[in-house]
Amino acid sequence: MRRAFILAIVLALGCSGAAQAQGLTDPPTAGAWYRDGQSGRYLLGGTWLYRADTGDVGVAQGWWQDVASTAGFSPVSIPNAYNAGDASQAGMNGYVGWYRRDFTVPAGAFATYVAKADRKWIIRFESVNYRATVWLNGRLLGSHAGGYVPFELDLRDLRQGVNRLIVRVDNRRTPADLPPGPGGQWWNYGGILREVYLRAVQGADLAQVQIRTDHPCPTCQATIHEQVRVRNVTGAREKVQLRGFYGRVSLDFGAATIARGATWVARATGRVPHPSLWAPGHPKLYAATLTLSDSSGRRLGGYFTWSGVRTIKVTPDGRLELNGRLLNLRGVNLHEQTLQSGAAMTPAQIAQMVGWVQQLGATVIRAHYPVGPEMEEMADRDGILIWSEVPVYQVSAQYLDQPSWLAQAHAMLQENILDNENHPSILVWSIGNELPSPVPSVEARYIAGATALAHRLDPTRPVGMAVSNWPGLGCQSAWNLLDVIGDNEYFGWFDAGGGGDDDRDALGPFLDTVRACYPSKAIMVTEFGFDGSRDGPIEERGTYAFQADSVAFHLNAFATKPWLAGAMYFALQNYVAFPQYSGGDPRPDPPFNQKGLVDFAGNPKPAFAAVSQIYHATPQIAP
Repeated sequence: MRRAFILAIVLALGCSGAAQAQGLTDPPTAGAWYRDGQSGRYLLGGTWLYRADTGDVGVAQGWWQDVASTAGFSPVSIPNAYNAGDASQAGMNGYVGWYRRDFTVPAGAFATYVAKADRKWIIRFESVNYRATVWLNGRLLGSHAGGYVPFELDLRDLRQGVNRLIVRVDNRRTPADLPPGPGGQWWNYGGILREVYLRAVQGADLAQVQIRTDHPCPTCQATIHEQVRVRNVTGAREKVQLRGFYGRVSLDFGAATIARGATWVARATGRVPHPSLWAPGHPKLYAATLTLSDSSGRRLGGYFTWSGVRTIKVTPDGRLELNGRLLNLRGVNLHEQTLQSGAAMTPAQIAQMVGWVQQLGATVIRAHYPVGPEMEEMADRDGILIWSEVPVYQVSAQYLDQPSWLAQAHAMLQENILDNENHPSILVWSIGNELPSPVPSVEARYIAGATALAHRLDPTRPVGMAVSNWPGLGCQSAWNLLDVIGDNEYFGWFDAGGGGDDDRDALGPFLDTVRACYPSKAIMVTEFGFDGSRDGPIEERGTYAFQADSVAFHLNAFATKPWLAGAMYFALQNYVAFPQYSGGDPRPDPPFNQKGLVDFAGNPKPAFAAVSQIYHATPQIAP
């Protein structure tokens, strides 16, 4: 495995060499890697320049300034994780890196009838980990913190010719960050980890689009509620009109005169008489489109997304339903990373992961953070549900009631919901993972506040959290604030809570006590897993045989609990964890977590076949 890690470094260097063959001012490319979003997008990919700043001297030395010299910079391709292949503790802790990209704005992006003063550009970063500071032509544009949610900035003072974009990235995390650092349970990749886009805006921007479907009964018509925030980006009043379609159903939002710098909240309602419902096995999607026009009816902009009609709820007796059908889901946890490129993944690599999910017969996926838009669109298309979680991960109780920490946690939850709620694949909004147990009062207040916020932002989905639980812990009243309780259990692998969960035969009775504590809550097993890294006897921990046998034992135990809403194996593929990682394996190979059903080379382990057989044989959605 060490040789594989060295190979990853060699491949990364090879990619940098290939990047040198491209021009350093490649023009932005029309379009995006995913469909959801506004018209007028351009991918700012191609070759960028990168420079490490391990001493954090770049700001003082003026690396952000608009200068011609490229001394110290090397070419890379975006997305890019600048510490991919670095297995050191320093690489895990993080450092500062600088990116630079020269570009010219695309010609022909604007209609001739749009006045030059009304032509604006916005830049969107899909993911920068962790802190980003952005300059354009030597002037500060803005900053953002948080590695798994996108952010946008207005591009001010663009030049006619070549413009110079500079991004400072700092992935050194503190205990108050999300996820907390330094360190962590998965590798702290720094860099511009997802795509960067330019967006041409003519007069007004379709800044936020919210689509909700109401389908109260199997034979009822569906009511479509759409809300659009239209932001005036000009220096004067802007008269606009907005229309749209949901499938073949037309929507008229009316017209408005938007004051300078103001936002019009436009609303429309439509009805689908006999909707075809979205569900795993039948992921029916409707094309939802919007057209923004000026007062003369001339097009200013548009928006496209896929939408699905479905209803998710928790019944009074603690069962999870989709479209009135009880769920008994089977799925996997995953990390969006590869050995070679870290967390900077291509659509082809993401599609390979989704392909493994489908081969397993899994119907739900989970990560410790919001997955990227490409994976969400693939899940919409392929009928895979998503437990969507913000990285409030194993946060110490001392931070849970600090106003600054609460503000960023709530902001990240809000960003995740507002950015992703239109995806029919989103099953649950999760507010965290493995916060302290027993639950202290500060955590109870966080659960109450975050749950209320999620319900207010999106009353159509349940709110959950993955909890740290073990035999003897007892009922935790704060968990009754949730709609869905996710139980992370590793019975037969390690004793996480000191309560006897190293004995796999205690799993069934433990699940019964959980059900007795929370009879009105939907309960899912959000994690269970075992290392599989070598051949050997079935009774030896860490062997392929032990992994396959343990997985089958757990899945057979889950099958005896008809009230379970589902279970998700941890994890889909091996991943890079942290330098000292052992994970309960008597023969560990740090920094690698080898609980994956697929190894680093993309080869399924024997446990993959065991899981696939059981998943395909399990009725996961009631008739």
